[in-house]
Amino acid sequence: RPFMMKKRRANEDIKARRNGAAAKGTSPGLNPTPGLMVTRRSVALISLVTLGLFVLFSIRVALEAKTILGVPLGHERAVEINKWIHLPGMIRRGSNWVGQSNTMVWNMRFFGGRKSEASYQRAQAYYESMKTRVLKSAVGWELHRALGPMEKEVYDGITFYDMVATRAKVFLANLKAHHWTDFRVEKDKCAMYQFVHANGFPHCPIFKEWDNVQDFAVEGGKIRRENCMGSKNCFVKMCHITMGHLNSAKRIKEALPWSDYIEWAEHLWHKRPIDWDRTWGPYFDQLTSTLKPRVMIQDGFKGGRSLHDAPIELKVEVVWGVAYLAYITVGAHECDLESSIILRDGSVLNYQFKNFLAEDEDQCSKKLLVDRGFMDVVWHMAESFAAALAFDSIRVDIFVPINGDPRDAVVNEISLSSGAGYAWHWKFFSKLWREGYKARQIHRQSGIEIPVAPIDTSAENIDRGRAYYPVTLSHCNKTLLSDSQLEEFCQTNT
Repeated sequence: RPFMMKKRRANEDIKARRNGAAAKGTSPGLNPTPGLMVTRRSVALISLVTLGLFVLFSIRVALEAKTILGVPLGHERAVEINKWIHLPGMIRRGSNWVGQSNTMVWNMRFFGGRKSEASYQRAQAYYESMKTRVLKSAVGWELHRALGPMEKEVYDGITFYDMVATRAKVFLANLKAHHWTDFRVEKDKCAMYQFVHANGFPHCPIFKEWDNVQDFAVEGGKIRRENCMGSKNCFVKMCHITMGHLNSAKRIKEALPWSDYIEWAEHLWHKRPIDWDRTWGPYFDQLTSTLKPRVMIQDGFKGGRSLHDAPIELKVEVVWGVAYLAYITVGAHECDLESSIILRDGSVLNYQFKNFLAEDEDQCSKKLLVDRGFMDVVWHMAESFAAALAFDSIRVDIFVPINGDPRDAVVNEISLSSGAGYAWHWKFFSKLWREGYKARQIHRQSGIEIPVAPIDTSAENIDRGRAYYPVTLSHCNKTLLSDSQLEEFCQTNT
């Protein structure tokens, strides 16, 4: 009996605890003590604060702040930090992608009002005016073998940045599967100038290239003394680094000792470019990691406003062999507006984000470049370069002699991964690029043979002969070629 009474009391106690727990909304036997509840809140608060600080730190790194809490940062350290935490790179790539996305286009049109909408409509009308010409060229374009897989990769609505990233992905797949190195025609300056020279395009002379720092230190100093002491336009350039923010080109100055250039080359010799700004970075970073370090000394372009002024450079976007627009960049000139865009109809337009991309007519640049005949040479040179390379889309950067003869323009460099700002034209340019592949696909499905360039080598090794540009492509036209080119290649062809 005492045992039974004890057991009954125990059961009643358990039942009472259960009923009390149910009333309080807790589990029996698990009622947290006040101290435990405080600890949990503290952990949650600390986690939230830590996450916030991490995001703020990542944003500062993404912005490449000069210092963080007094500690020097800058570009190189920011990139190194991104190797470990990744979020800064994601922020940079995301913000750049949004800047040229259809979402940004819609927002600019919406918030910019009638002026922005009118600018958008004008860009669309320009696209319509160029469409027939570009697509006709696309179906007859002799495309390089390396770009064959692009046709299956592109899709409706793809943005310009995603087109570039897709092509980079194709390059990477080609390297792994076939050991093709077509990307080097852009990402290796030495290889790029090899192509430029071999196919007869005018360019600034290259004195010499080196594949080790020791020879560069000795021979480069001699070349500097013999060729660059009286000129302000000689440059030392790293071939395996093409990103401007890495300071991969250095002007040779008489005031600086040659040891400064040796130290600069040693610092960059084993650097590997990391493109953490763009969506194509992960692909191109793998490609550029295979490049061998090289350095060269190049004579500068003498066509600036004065000996001390940088020359005007026009970045020309070519799609399916047709020059679509030219972006004015660098160079000293008398016009106030910067980064205007020249279209094939002769108009020169300026777009600013602060004005929601509402266009302004740039009459000064029009008089300076279009009315004086520079663009005839520039359009022809850019389209000829695309034909020689047999690529679907390419940006050709051309120096123009602002106080001289337009025919003396030269190729400075090229880009297959342009980050220049094209305002409304980004959308329509990339649309034509994609539609070219679609047109080729439709023709193929209809039984029409689509041409492929008769090239069995990587792009940077294409050698059609130094007469290719002046004779084959330019037909010794005296309005397009410089006197020196006419004298060298066309004496027997006139």
